[in-house]
Amino acid sequence: MAAWGIAPGCQDRNAKMTMFLSSMDWKSTTVISGAGILATWFFSMPPTVTPARAVAPAARPPQVTTSQIDIEKEAARLQVHRVQGPQFVEPSRNPFRFSARREPAKATAGVVVNTPPPPVLPPPPPRITLDGVAADTMDAQSQRTAILNTDGGVVLAKEGDQVVGYRVQKIAPDAVELIKIDDGSMLRLGLR
Repeated sequence: MAAWGIAPGCQDRNAKMTMFLSSMDWKSTTVISGAGILATWFFSMPPTVTPARAVAPAARPPQVTTSQIDIEKEAARLQVHRVQGPQFVEPSRNPFRFSARREPAKATAGVVVNTPPPPVLPPPPPRITLDGVAADTMDAQSQRTAILNTDGGVVLAKEGDQVVGYRVQKIAPDAVELIKIDDGSMLRLGLR
């Protein structure tokens, strides 16, 4: 045992294998692995000589099981009792089709009620919100630009610019004052 590098006093099998494997170099590992692969390949190949044919068993008549008989009986019974499917009946109400409008009942009395036309409301004022204020320093002076969100989109406006019927009067760091061009009313917008 001393030839394999195992200490003479060591009787443990795992210790012997560990000593054996640790003494193997890459060449030994390659030879042992190649031999294992080659042996596997030889034993997995089909035999080259075909074995003598075995005598074929005598042909038996097919056996019918009770489950097959039951299935055939049920299939025959279902063929005889065919049930007609329900016929399509047009529904009495179609939620996707409008019916003709009913005429309101006419008053038999000779009273004629004149209803005034509804008042014409002015269009709502345009929706304007202040999204932000940008500051830029030019020639040691701070110029502010208001970032306004209108119905027409985002507008960058400076003091004196006109936006959707308003003129920008003053831009503060957190608010903007707009003057309506038509009547001179003031609208103050703050940051959200």
